[in-house]
Amino acid sequence: MSVTRLNEFRARPDKIEELRAFLSTVAEGIAALSGCQSSRLLQSQGDQARFVVLEVWDSIEAHQAAAQNIAPDSIAGVMELIDGRPQGEYFNSPG
Repeated sequence: MSVTRLNEFRARPDKIEELRAFLSTVAEGIAALSGCQSSRLLQSQGDQARFVVLEVWDSIEAHQAAAQNIAPDSIAGVMELIDGRPQGEYFNSPG
């Protein structure tokens, strides 16, 4: 059974466009990783500073294995663009 990962980010007010571009590239890269079924970037209609990366993985373990390969400089780069800490959580389809 697949698992869905939601990752939420809030851009700093002066970094909305930069965060959108960064996360768009990240979402495309995630989609190409082994075990990833899909990855999409979404932006809130009501709050342009709020973004969600929606990922569908074969398993939590597949996501965690892929996350081991994230370069520390990528993490540092996104931290400069966001307001607060990113939030992430796994979800299953009910039923």
